[in-house]
Amino acid sequence: MELNIAIVDDLEHDRIIIKNSVDRFFRDRHNCTIRSAEYSSAEDFLKTYRKGMFEIIFVDVCMGEMDGLTLAEQLRIADRELGIIFMSTTRDFVFQSFSSQPKGYLCKPFEYAAFAEVMNRTIRDLDAEDKLLKVSIPHKVLEIPLSEIVAVLSNNHSVDLKLITGEVKQSIMLFGELETALENEPNFLFCSRGVIINMDYASQVRGDQIIMQDEMIYPVRRRGRKDILAKFTKYAASRMRRRLDI
Repeated sequence: MELNIAIVDDLEHDRIIIKNSVDRFFRDRHNCTIRSAEYSSAEDFLKTYRKGMFEIIFVDVCMGEMDGLTLAEQLRIADRELGIIFMSTTRDFVFQSFSSQPKGYLCKPFEYAAFAEVMNRTIRDLDAEDKLLKVSIPHKVLEIPLSEIVAVLSNNHSVDLKLITGEVKQSIMLFGELETALENEPNFLFCSRGVIINMDYASQVRGDQIIMQDEMIYPVRRRGRKDILAKFTKYAASRMRRRLDI
């Protein structure tokens, strides 16, 4: 695995601590090649940033003209896969960080054990995001990253796969085949007849409906509704704990 890591903090001392922690974490992981870059401000970072440059970014919340929360929101719009980890001397900004879907939140000064826990989660998530789903479409087979699938929808005699880009891939596979392929993936939920959603892109439950981040609404089937909603709630709570380290 090759990882490019950015450290954005206006305090040199804190950048050094993160850099040393990164080096310590990957010291015995011989299958990882690490490159890191340091930036003293959000503006400095944005001067050279291009989508895909980094897999992980450590962002201090309280910086100069542009704060870390604003930077993270801009980055999340540009790159859905970037692993964002916040740093701050206070946890007051935890809930404000929700919208950028961080992997973790480190409260300064932090113990190395807390850093390692956040990094282990982040690496696991990056590994999971590499998983691919083979999908048959007319004349060829696509390999689509699971992390890019928002929903799988039965559409008469075909199946539509909605992607985070807004694109829809129409598969000639049976809905049941895709359901079987996804049934052991913890973030996918069979919520109603002909509908499978990726809970990572769901925002809330409203009554017997699940509201997605793109504002699409999917009903929850009556049979087994209690168990389906319980699974959604449990996954959402687990996701929040993983991302915010709470």
